[in-house]
Amino acid sequence: MTAVVRSLSTTSGADAAEWQARVHLAAAFRLANRAGWNEGIANHFSMIVPGTTDRFLLNPRELHFSEITASNLIVVDEKGNKLSGYGQVRAVAFYLHGRLHQALPNAACILHAHAPYSTAISCVKGGRLGTAHGIAMGIARLVCYDDEMQGPVNDSEADRLIRIVGPEKRIIFHSMHGMTTLGATVAEAYDHFYFAERMSQYTVLARQMGQPLHEVPETALRNYGNRDPGLEPSADVVHFNAMMRVLDRDEPDYKT
Repeated sequence: MTAVVRSLSTTSGADAAEWQARVHLAAAFRLANRAGWNEGIANHFSMIVPGTTDRFLLNPRELHFSEITASNLIVVDEKGNKLSGYGQVRAVAFYLHGRLHQALPNAACILHAHAPYSTAISCVKGGRLGTAHGIAMGIARLVCYDDEMQGPVNDSEADRLIRIVGPEKRIIFHSMHGMTTLGATVAEAYDHFYFAERMSQYTVLARQMGQPLHEVPETALRNYGNRDPGLEPSADVVHFNAMMRVLDRDEPDYKT
């Protein structure tokens, strides 16, 4: 996806690109908090600093998602060493982000959170999202499941997960641990997270009814493409723009 979500800075060049990335990532934190996806001050979102390959925006360890602004995001290297900003880096939390950013070309932005319904599915042995709702047509091919969480991530665990995700997947259900989404932009990663969590909610609630669930036909899953064909910008951009307008009204300080 090449569309720019919005121009949010009057500066130019690399500084403008980084500021826009900061604003978008700060918006994702605020939106996640409003949706109840985060767990206290835990969970991390990160993004490659535009124009670089080895610098990443990350939330400081001490801040709640509701406190994140464009300016208080910190910058780290691929090993999680802080390069600029105030606050601590929880190195164990960023470790996998750094590996995914470097290994997967479509992982410019990574959102990891313990949202209630997707995390509930990840807590079930062999838990799966299912295809009982039309949302599955947009995300089923993007989902992968890691059923072998072995504790803190090391090099071999990171390599194993990178193989599971591969070049095509964008949504990861981590056994006993929640969900991660990948995107070329913040808008894409947010859109994937929103709809995967929404589908998880439908799945959990529907299974409580004790009746057989529908399944979207495999042909529909296989042949589904752009959910808004013929319209520009893409659906993820339009979705994220709308959510940013909500923040502009209710929490405009995220841009500061």
